[in-house]
Amino acid sequence: MDQKHDFIFSPGRWIGEGRISFSSSRDHLRFYTSWWIEKEEKSDVMRCQQQVEMQGAENIVCNQFLIKKTSADKFNIQLENELLGLVEGSGVIDSQTIAWEFRNNINTEGFEVYELQENGDYMLHAEYSSPDQFRTIIDGRIWKKSPIVTQDE
Repeated sequence: MDQKHDFIFSPGRWIGEGRISFSSSRDHLRFYTSWWIEKEEKSDVMRCQQQVEMQGAENIVCNQFLIKKTSADKFNIQLENELLGLVEGSGVIDSQTIAWEFRNNINTEGFEVYELQENGDYMLHAEYSSPDQFRTIIDGRIWKKSPIVTQDE
């Protein structure tokens, strides 16, 4: 399987925006996100730091991800943040899609799907549910801002 995804598999900075909605409300919030992606030295692990700012919310959500490819089309993923603690999941890759899911977690379960667009951007869709079965639905777009280490940009 021959695919090349820069997002989460190559060092760089990504930004994005979209909307978050909740099953318990008809309202939705705008969100803005930034990803910083680095490769760990002397390993094949990618370290990602994500910040999410939501319209009307005072706090910025900070997520830490560790991603390790296990084959050409699969990877393991760990998510850590203040609210959830450490959550482990698995992901799949094909020529157009990066997707992962977190299952059997006490605090939350969910998935994220990133669809590669012709211009290199990704459209994203994610859904998470809490133990009380409230769902959070996220739709948006991300695009590459710049490489992490560069003198030109």
